[in-house]
Amino acid sequence: MNDRLAAPSALLLLLAAPAIGCADTSQPEVSYDAIAEAAPPGAIAARAWTVELEEATVAFGPVYFCAASGGAATLCDAAVAEMLSIARVDLLDPAPQPLGRVHGFEGRIRSASFDYGVHWFLTEASPTPAPEAPGGHSARLRGRATRGAEVLDFVAEVDAVPQNPGQNAVPSIGLAARVGAEPVRLVVRFDVAAWIARVNFDELAAGGAAEVAIAPGSRAHNVLVKAMTAQDLPELRWIDAAVAP
Repeated sequence: MNDRLAAPSALLLLLAAPAIGCADTSQPEVSYDAIAEAAPPGAIAARAWTVELEEATVAFGPVYFCAASGGAATLCDAAVAEMLSIARVDLLDPAPQPLGRVHGFEGRIRSASFDYGVHWFLTEASPTPAPEAPGGHSARLRGRATRGAEVLDFVAEVDAVPQNPGQNAVPSIGLAARVGAEPVRLVVRFDVAAWIARVNFDELAAGGAAEVAIAPGSRAHNVLVKAMTAQDLPELRWIDAAVAP
């Protein structure tokens, strides 16, 4: 499904060429809303430091859903749905936030792959941020860390990008869901506190500066990327559409 030869819908490619062995297009089609859910973190414990976030935004999407349990980073052997939209999510806002609409077929979903607002199609020379990407990055985090009388202000512009063309930033995340005829809604829950808690603020404060920028290529930046793409992934779950978000 998501070999992403270019930007067009992978499901359209499926319908035009079902012989590639992805989804069973004899299944009924489905379409449903996706929303983001963020738990405002309050004070975050990061070793001996306490961190308060003043800004936390992340771009999410597109997402590709597979009937297979994962495997190849660039191909989905049994794709069943996709959400091609990209949305900017305020991770400090507890209210549900719209992500877009999922289109696909009824069936089991065992894995998904997705980007954080920066895609790298095979036709592109380098990763390309979507307009929804904050400042052209996957995420922007700004806040203050304190340890006793020590105060450290920081800004992190995080690039969680695909490693190679045709891939996603997160090549595969295991899931266990089945979408049938009953109306459902996809909820994607983000845990920004888990990302921040992994940062070594001792290292950031070692230079003695009162303000630091966590830039791409730095150790702290790499820690955040790993958290977003491998350690503290968003939780994806399907709920009854009749349940209030």
